[in-house]
Formats: sequence, structure tokens, C-alpha cells
Amino acid sequence: MSVRRHIKFPDTPRFSKLYTEILRATDNKGRLAYAGYDPKLGVAPTEAQIEKLQNYKPELPVLTFVGSEKLHGENMAICFSHGELWVQGRNQIRTVLGDQNGMAKFVEAIESDIMSLILEFSLENQLDLDSNTLVFDCEWAGGNIQKGNAACSNTDKAAYLFDYARVVCNTTNDEIYISTENWDRPELNIYNLKAFTKYELTLNLNNPDECEKRIQELAEHVEENSPIAKYFEKEDNVGEGVYLYATYNDQLFRVKAKGEKHGGKPKVPKEPKSKLTDEETVRLTTLAHKITPVWRITQGIKEVNATEMKHLGALIGWVIGDIKKEETLEVVEELKSLSRFVSAIVKDYYFDYLKDY
Repeated sequence: MSVRRHIKFPDTPRFSKLYTEILRATDNKGRLAYAGYDPKLGVAPTEAQIEKLQNYKPELPVLTFVGSEKLHGENMAICFSHGELWVQGRNQIRTVLGDQNGMAKFVEAIESDIMSLILEFSLENQLDLDSNTLVFDCEWAGGNIQKGNAACSNTDKAAYLFDYARVVCNTTNDEIYISTENWDRPELNIYNLKAFTKYELTLNLNNPDECEKRIQELAEHVEENSPIAKYFEKEDNVGEGVYLYATYNDQLFRVKAKGEKHGGKPKVPKEPKSKLTDEETVRLTTLAHKITPVWRITQGIKEVNATEMKHLGALIGWVIGDIKKEETLEVVEELKSLSRFVSAIVKDYYFDYLKDY
């Protein structure tokens, strides 16, 4: 019986969303006691209790996050279970016949080498790969996958292993994480992101503003000093940002931060017709360009597998959805006004993209 299926890669939040996750996972009994609320009674909390539940501030841990450079490309995973090997993008299984950027062809070409790596990894970690699926999550990058001046643009296409592999139960989908550190196969164009540089930050989560500042400072440092760009002797290219991981209460938390320079300069579209004041139009146009860089559009092209003009609507929808998910609350609150400006930027870029496709 085949166990092949698409196994979604979990979203990696920015710090503000991570902080909310950790708050909710910390001292829930203390939160309920503070609000004087007992959910076992089956009665909805009062407005006063809701306010207390939301305002409760538990004592948070000091966590050490470790991680690697965030590389801009396409999400990829090499999966194996029960004698089956397959490769997937973020939203679908990829095959040689349905391959947008060559990741399936790459895996097929070195299948015997990948199977040797899987066997060695499973023996070292005593994995049962009949009952579980081993997932090597990667970034598929290089070549023309990411236009602009990202760290490995125009290098050979390669798979860049994330910091942890996943072992996913075939019946429950429960996951455990195993470090991939020291699993580096550059001769196969399989790199480990930590092999370039390993980052470490110790953060006191009781001071979230300072935590967010330090994570962003690290991302901006990587932007100016990309170890991957240096490895490929591309000194003018910039890094995208960082991925960081920490374990708390037996749960793996991940966080990302990005700079703004890696996507190149987007083409400026004609200003949309508007009844807005000139000042408001300029403000919204400027903000729309800031939140719609080339890297976000090209990522959307990969995510929705956009190859024809009929895919423009899906592409615009993905970009707006990603902005809603990733940007600040202030931006999201203005998204209704911003959406037509964003749509114009995406449409203008996609027209040019299709000419070169």
C-alpha cells in the first residue's frame, strides 16, 4: 500500500506571532486562576474574565535560539517511507512531468546517492521508515529560481537542507525533529545551511521588544554579510535573512526575520487611477511597493505554479494573502485600500515575467 502523500511544511512566523504562540503555551493554569475562570464548568467567560485572560503576563523563559541563513528559493522536501521516494514543493508532490524548476529531475538523477543518505541517516537515528516518513526539508535554490541579487542567484541549482529533518508518523501525522547538522553533501549539490554559518541568540522573552530588535539586527547583518554569497564568491549579492529554532516544553519553535534588499528593485507600474488625494495616493503607492518586493511575487509564482496569464488572479490572491499573514497589524488594517496598488504591481511584474518564461 502506497503511503505517498503531500506533507505540508509548517509556517515559520515572525517574532510577533511566535511571541503570541509562546504566551498561549505558558502557564495556562495561572492564566485561568488570574481570570477566575474554570472552562470545565462549560460556561463562557464574562467580558471582564476575557480581558484578564488576554492581559495575563506569565513569567516567560530565556531561550537560546540557533539557526542558519534564510535562503530565498522554493520550498522543497525529499520524502521516503515504505520503499517509496518522492519529492514535493510547498503545496504539491512534484514529478518529472509536472516539474516547474527541476527539483524532481534533480532527485531522479541522484536517486541512488539520496537513498544511501537516507539509509545512513535512518540507521544512525534508529528510524522505522515503514511506519514513518522521513522528510528532509530544504530550500531549492540557484539558477534562475530567484531573480534579483539573492545570495545564490545564477549558481548551480541545489538543495539546501534545513536545520532539522522531520519523522512523520504515517497513521497519526505526529512529528519529531532530528538535527541535520553535519549532513552536508556538496559533491551532490546538497548543502546544509548550518555548514555556511551557525547563528545563536539567547533571548529573554519577558522583553519582547528587545528580542524582536535583536532578531531583526541579526537578519540585517546577514543581509550585508551573507555566508552563502561569500561561499560562492558573489560579494555583491545579499542575504535574505535568518531562520532560528528553540525548544520549549518539548515543543520546537521556529522564527524568521528578513531584510529588504535581496529581491532587487521592482518595476514601477503606472499609478492607478484614484479619487484619493495626491498625498494619500503617494503614501499608499510607496507602502504597496515596500510590501510587494520582487521576492514576494516570485515566491507566489512558485507557490501557485503560475505559468500562464490565466493564473494572474491566483497569483494576486496568494501575494495579498501572504502580506496579510506576514506583515504588521498596521499594514493589514490598510490592506483593503492597498490591495489595488499591490495588484497593479503584481500584474505589471507578471506581464514581463511571462515574456521571459
